[in-house]
Amino acid sequence: MHWLGKAGMMQAFSYLPLGNELHYMAQRRVTRSLPSSDEKFYEIFEQAREHLEALRRHSDTRPEDANFYEFGAGFELGIPLSFNVLGVLSQTVIDIRKLLRIELVNEILMKLKRVGGENGMTRSLQKLLEQNPSDDWVVLLHDWYGIQYQAPCDARNTGLPSASFDFVRSTNTLEHIPMPDIRLIFRECFRLLKKSGLMSFLIDYQDHYSYGDRRISVYNFLKYSDSTWRWFNPPLHYQNRLRHRDYIRLLQETGFEVVEETALAPSHQDLMDLSRAGISRQFRDAYDLTELGVRRSHIVARAIL
Repeated sequence: MHWLGKAGMMQAFSYLPLGNELHYMAQRRVTRSLPSSDEKFYEIFEQAREHLEALRRHSDTRPEDANFYEFGAGFELGIPLSFNVLGVLSQTVIDIRKLLRIELVNEILMKLKRVGGENGMTRSLQKLLEQNPSDDWVVLLHDWYGIQYQAPCDARNTGLPSASFDFVRSTNTLEHIPMPDIRLIFRECFRLLKKSGLMSFLIDYQDHYSYGDRRISVYNFLKYSDSTWRWFNPPLHYQNRLRHRDYIRLLQETGFEVVEETALAPSHQDLMDLSRAGISRQFRDAYDLTELGVRRSHIVARAIL
Protein backbone atom coordinates (compact mmCIF):
# COMPACT_ATOMS: atom_id res chain seq x y z
CA MET A 1 0.00 0.00 0.00
CA HIS A 2 1.28 3.49 -0.90
CA TRP A 3 2.13 5.50 2.20
CA LEU A 4 -0.43 8.22 1.36
CA GLY A 5 -3.15 5.58 1.26
CA LYS A 6 -2.03 4.16 4.59
CA ALA A 7 -1.91 7.65 6.10
CA GLY A 8 -5.48 8.29 4.95
CA MET A 9 -6.64 4.94 6.30
CA MET A 10 -5.02 5.61 9.68
CA GLN A 11 -6.56 9.08 9.81
CA ALA A 12 -9.99 7.55 9.28
CA PHE A 13 -9.45 4.78 11.84
CA SER A 14 -8.21 7.27 14.44
CA TYR A 15 -11.58 8.97 14.70
CA LEU A 16 -13.95 6.02 14.36
CA PRO A 17 -15.52 4.33 17.43
CA LEU A 18 -13.97 0.97 16.48
CA GLY A 19 -10.75 2.51 15.19
CA ASN A 20 -8.42 0.34 17.30
CA GLU A 21 -10.12 -2.82 16.06
CA LEU A 22 -9.95 -1.66 12.45
CA HIS A 23 -6.29 -0.73 12.89
CA TYR A 24 -5.56 -4.21 14.20
CA MET A 25 -7.43 -5.90 11.36
CA ALA A 26 -5.60 -3.74 8.80
CA GLN A 27 -2.25 -4.84 10.21
CA ARG A 28 -3.33 -8.47 10.02
CA ARG A 29 -5.14 -8.46 6.68
CA VAL A 30 -3.78 -5.53 4.67
CA THR A 31 -0.20 -4.71 5.66
CA ARG A 32 0.33 -8.20 7.18
CA SER A 33 2.67 -6.77 9.81
CA LEU A 34 0.94 -8.87 12.49
CA PRO A 35 1.65 -11.44 13.70
CA SER A 36 5.38 -10.85 13.59
CA SER A 37 7.24 -12.89 11.01
CA ASP A 38 10.03 -15.22 12.15
CA GLU A 39 12.54 -12.65 10.94
CA LYS A 40 10.85 -9.91 12.95
CA PHE A 41 10.63 -12.19 15.99
CA TYR A 42 14.38 -12.79 15.99
CA GLU A 43 14.88 -9.03 15.78
CA ILE A 44 12.61 -8.57 18.81
CA PHE A 45 14.48 -11.26 20.75
CA GLU A 46 17.83 -9.63 19.98
CA GLN A 47 16.43 -6.29 21.14
CA ALA A 48 15.51 -7.90 24.48
CA ARG A 49 19.06 -9.22 24.82
CA GLU A 50 20.43 -5.81 23.90
CA HIS A 51 18.46 -4.16 26.70
CA LEU A 52 19.61 -6.73 29.27
CA GLU A 53 23.26 -6.63 28.24
CA ALA A 54 23.32 -2.84 28.52
CA LEU A 55 21.70 -2.93 31.96
CA ARG A 56 24.22 -5.51 33.16
CA ARG A 57 27.05 -3.21 32.05
CA HIS A 58 25.82 -0.35 34.22
CA SER A 59 24.10 -1.93 37.23
CA ASP A 60 25.01 -4.27 40.07
CA THR A 61 21.39 -5.46 40.24
CA ARG A 62 20.91 -8.74 38.42
CA PRO A 63 17.97 -8.75 35.98
CA GLU A 64 16.55 -11.86 37.68
CA ASP A 65 16.41 -9.91 40.97
CA ALA A 66 15.04 -6.72 39.41
CA ASN A 67 11.59 -5.23 38.98
CA PHE A 68 11.10 -4.01 35.40
CA TYR A 69 8.73 -1.38 34.05
CA GLU A 70 7.75 -0.87 30.40
CA PHE A 71 5.47 1.67 28.75
CA GLY A 72 4.07 0.94 25.29
CA ALA A 73 3.21 -2.76 25.47
CA GLY A 74 1.69 -3.02 22.01
CA PHE A 75 -0.13 -6.06 20.59
CA GLU A 76 2.03 -9.10 21.35
CA LEU A 77 4.45 -8.69 24.32
CA GLY A 78 7.47 -9.82 22.31
CA ILE A 79 10.07 -8.13 24.53
CA PRO A 80 8.49 -8.95 27.93
CA LEU A 81 8.09 -12.63 27.03
CA SER A 82 11.66 -12.72 25.71
CA PHE A 83 12.78 -11.12 28.97
CA ASN A 84 11.00 -13.88 30.88
CA VAL A 85 12.82 -16.74 29.13
CA LEU A 86 16.08 -14.79 29.64
CA GLY A 87 15.53 -14.83 33.41
CA VAL A 88 13.48 -11.71 34.24
CA LEU A 89 10.87 -12.64 36.87
CA SER A 90 8.99 -9.40 37.59
CA GLN A 91 7.64 -6.94 35.00
CA THR A 92 4.94 -4.27 34.99
CA VAL A 93 3.88 -3.47 31.44
CA ILE A 94 1.45 -0.66 30.61
CA ASP A 95 -0.20 0.87 27.57
CA ILE A 96 -2.34 3.93 26.90
CA ARG A 97 -4.86 1.66 25.14
CA LYS A 98 -5.71 -1.99 25.65
CA LEU A 99 -4.12 -3.31 22.46
CA LEU A 100 -2.89 -6.70 23.63
CA ARG A 101 -4.20 -9.70 21.66
CA ILE A 102 -4.13 -13.17 23.17
CA GLU A 103 -3.68 -14.83 19.76
CA LEU A 104 -0.57 -12.72 19.10
CA VAL A 105 0.85 -13.42 22.56
CA ASN A 106 0.42 -17.12 21.81
CA GLU A 107 2.23 -16.68 18.48
CA ILE A 108 5.21 -15.24 20.36
CA LEU A 109 5.07 -18.07 22.92
CA MET A 110 5.13 -20.66 20.15
CA LYS A 111 8.07 -18.96 18.46
CA LEU A 112 9.97 -18.91 21.76
CA LYS A 113 9.22 -22.60 22.25
CA ARG A 114 10.64 -23.37 18.81
CA VAL A 115 13.85 -21.57 19.66
CA GLY A 116 14.17 -23.84 22.70
CA GLY A 117 17.33 -23.58 24.77
CA GLU A 118 19.17 -21.37 22.30
CA ASN A 119 20.41 -17.82 22.76
CA GLY A 120 20.92 -17.75 26.51
CA MET A 121 17.41 -18.78 27.57
CA THR A 122 17.34 -19.76 31.24
CA ARG A 123 13.62 -20.43 31.70
CA SER A 124 11.18 -22.71 29.93
CA LEU A 125 7.74 -21.55 28.86
CA GLN A 126 4.56 -22.90 30.42
CA LYS A 127 1.21 -22.82 28.60
CA LEU A 128 -0.47 -20.90 25.83
CA LEU A 129 -3.10 -18.53 27.17
CA GLU A 130 -5.81 -20.10 25.03
CA GLN A 131 -5.36 -23.43 26.82
CA ASN A 132 -7.21 -22.09 29.85
CA PRO A 133 -9.99 -19.89 28.42
CA SER A 134 -12.07 -19.90 31.63
CA ASP A 135 -9.41 -17.98 33.54
CA ASP A 136 -8.57 -14.28 33.38
CA TRP A 137 -5.64 -14.04 30.94
CA VAL A 138 -4.22 -11.02 32.78
CA VAL A 139 -3.93 -13.19 35.90
CA LEU A 140 -2.31 -15.97 33.87
CA LEU A 141 0.26 -13.58 32.41
CA HIS A 142 1.26 -12.64 35.93
CA ASP A 143 1.17 -16.14 37.43
CA TRP A 144 2.94 -17.91 34.57
CA TYR A 145 5.28 -15.23 33.23
CA GLY A 146 5.65 -12.59 35.95
CA ILE A 147 4.08 -9.92 33.71
CA GLN A 148 1.62 -7.49 35.28
CA TYR A 149 -0.27 -5.95 32.36
CA GLN A 150 -2.16 -2.69 32.90
CA ALA A 151 -4.17 -0.93 30.20
CA PRO A 152 -5.42 1.64 29.75
CA CYS A 153 -2.75 3.32 31.84
CA ASP A 154 -1.24 6.76 31.28
CA ALA A 155 2.58 6.69 31.30
CA ARG A 156 2.57 10.37 32.26
CA ASN A 157 0.81 9.59 35.54
CA THR A 158 0.68 5.87 36.24
CA GLY A 159 -0.40 5.85 39.87
CA LEU A 160 2.25 3.20 40.55
CA PRO A 161 4.29 3.43 43.79
CA SER A 162 7.35 5.68 43.81
CA ALA A 163 10.84 4.13 43.76
CA SER A 164 9.41 0.71 42.91
CA PHE A 165 11.41 -0.26 39.80
CA ASP A 166 15.03 -1.15 39.14
CA PHE A 167 14.84 -0.79 35.37
CA VAL A 168 12.66 1.13 32.91
CA ARG A 169 12.74 0.28 29.24
CA SER A 170 10.88 0.89 26.00
CA THR A 171 11.43 -0.36 22.47
CA ASN A 172 10.46 1.66 19.39
CA THR A 173 7.81 3.52 21.39
CA LEU A 174 9.16 6.99 22.12
CA GLU A 175 9.09 8.04 18.46
CA HIS A 176 5.29 7.67 18.56
CA ILE A 177 4.77 10.10 21.46
CA PRO A 178 4.51 13.93 21.25
CA MET A 179 7.46 15.77 22.78
CA PRO A 180 5.52 17.43 25.66
CA ASP A 181 4.24 14.01 26.70
CA ILE A 182 7.74 12.48 26.55
CA ARG A 183 8.89 15.12 29.01
CA LEU A 184 6.09 14.17 31.41
CA ILE A 185 6.79 10.45 30.93
CA PHE A 186 10.47 10.94 31.77
CA ARG A 187 9.49 12.82 34.94
CA GLU A 188 7.18 9.96 35.89
CA CYS A 189 10.00 7.48 35.23
CA PHE A 190 12.24 9.53 37.52
CA ARG A 191 9.63 9.11 40.26
CA LEU A 192 9.18 5.37 39.64
CA LEU A 193 12.88 4.46 39.57
CA LYS A 194 14.84 3.36 42.61
CA LYS A 195 17.97 5.38 43.35
CA SER A 196 20.19 2.85 41.59
CA GLY A 197 17.77 2.39 38.70
CA LEU A 198 18.44 2.64 34.98
CA MET A 199 16.44 3.35 31.83
CA SER A 200 17.10 1.69 28.48
CA PHE A 201 15.47 3.00 25.29
CA LEU A 202 15.66 1.73 21.72
CA ILE A 203 14.44 4.44 19.34
CA ASP A 204 13.72 4.26 15.61
CA TYR A 205 14.12 7.65 13.85
CA GLN A 206 13.04 6.45 10.40
CA ASP A 207 9.79 7.21 8.62
CA HIS A 208 7.69 4.16 9.51
CA TYR A 209 5.65 4.50 6.33
CA SER A 210 8.78 3.44 4.45
CA TYR A 211 8.47 -0.07 5.93
CA GLY A 212 5.33 -0.71 3.93
CA ASP A 213 6.23 1.30 0.83
CA ARG A 214 9.69 0.74 -0.62
CA ARG A 215 9.15 3.61 -3.04
CA ILE A 216 9.78 6.18 -0.33
CA SER A 217 12.88 6.95 1.71
CA VAL A 218 13.31 6.38 5.44
CA TYR A 219 13.70 10.18 5.56
CA ASN A 220 10.54 10.93 3.59
CA PHE A 221 8.70 12.56 6.50
CA LEU A 222 11.44 15.18 6.93
CA LYS A 223 10.30 16.85 3.70
CA TYR A 224 7.20 18.29 5.34
CA SER A 225 6.63 21.25 7.60
CA ASP A 226 4.70 20.62 10.82
CA SER A 227 1.59 22.24 9.36
CA THR A 228 1.66 19.88 6.36
CA TRP A 229 2.80 16.76 8.21
CA ARG A 230 -0.16 16.85 10.59
CA TRP A 231 -2.40 15.79 7.69
CA PHE A 232 -0.37 12.59 7.31
CA ASN A 233 0.18 11.96 11.03
CA PRO A 234 -2.90 10.32 12.57
CA PRO A 235 -3.09 9.47 16.30
CA LEU A 236 -3.05 5.71 15.57
CA HIS A 237 0.21 6.02 13.62
CA TYR A 238 1.72 9.15 15.16
CA GLN A 239 5.40 9.93 14.47
CA ASN A 240 7.01 12.86 16.29
CA ARG A 241 10.05 13.18 13.92
CA LEU A 242 12.35 14.08 16.84
CA ARG A 243 16.03 13.45 16.22
CA HIS A 244 18.62 11.81 18.47
CA ARG A 245 19.88 14.95 20.15
CA ASP A 246 16.31 15.92 21.10
CA TYR A 247 15.95 12.82 23.27
CA ILE A 248 19.32 13.44 24.92
CA ARG A 249 18.21 16.98 25.75
CA LEU A 250 14.86 15.82 27.14
CA LEU A 251 16.58 13.29 29.38
CA GLN A 252 19.01 15.90 30.70
CA GLU A 253 16.21 18.40 31.32
CA THR A 254 14.23 15.86 33.36
CA GLY A 255 17.04 14.89 35.72
CA PHE A 256 18.87 12.07 33.95
CA GLU A 257 22.42 11.54 32.81
CA VAL A 258 23.17 9.46 29.75
CA VAL A 259 25.59 6.69 30.65
CA GLU A 260 25.64 5.02 27.23
CA GLU A 261 24.43 5.98 23.79
CA THR A 262 24.82 4.15 20.52
CA ALA A 263 23.50 5.83 17.40
CA LEU A 264 23.40 4.29 13.93
CA ALA A 265 25.09 7.01 11.92
CA PRO A 266 24.03 7.67 8.33
CA SER A 267 26.01 6.07 5.53
CA HIS A 268 27.51 8.06 2.69
CA GLN A 269 24.52 7.04 0.57
CA ASP A 270 22.13 8.21 3.31
CA LEU A 271 23.77 11.63 3.30
CA MET A 272 23.53 11.79 -0.47
CA ASP A 273 19.83 10.86 -0.29
CA LEU A 274 19.21 13.53 2.34
CA SER A 275 20.99 16.21 0.33
CA ARG A 276 18.68 15.48 -2.62
CA ALA A 277 15.48 14.89 -0.66
CA GLY A 278 14.17 18.44 -0.37
CA ILE A 279 14.23 18.48 3.44
CA SER A 280 11.86 20.99 5.05
CA ARG A 281 13.51 24.24 6.10
CA GLN A 282 12.51 23.71 9.73
CA PHE A 283 14.83 20.66 9.81
CA ARG A 284 17.57 22.12 7.61
CA ASP A 285 17.84 25.17 9.86
CA ALA A 286 17.92 23.15 13.10
CA TYR A 287 20.13 20.14 12.26
CA ASP A 288 23.03 19.24 10.05
CA LEU A 289 22.69 16.31 7.65
CA THR A 290 24.52 13.91 9.95
CA GLU A 291 22.09 14.65 12.78
CA LEU A 292 19.11 14.25 10.48
CA GLY A 293 20.45 11.00 9.09
CA VAL A 294 20.72 8.99 12.32
CA ARG A 295 18.46 5.96 11.82
CA ARG A 296 18.29 4.27 15.23
CA SER A 297 19.74 4.57 18.72
CA HIS A 298 20.08 2.84 22.06
CA ILE A 299 20.21 5.17 25.06
CA VAL A 300 20.89 4.12 28.67
CA ALA A 301 20.35 6.73 31.38
CA ARG A 302 20.25 7.02 35.17
CA ALA A 303 18.80 9.62 37.48
CA ILE A 304 21.12 12.31 38.79
CA LEU A 305 20.86 12.07 42.58
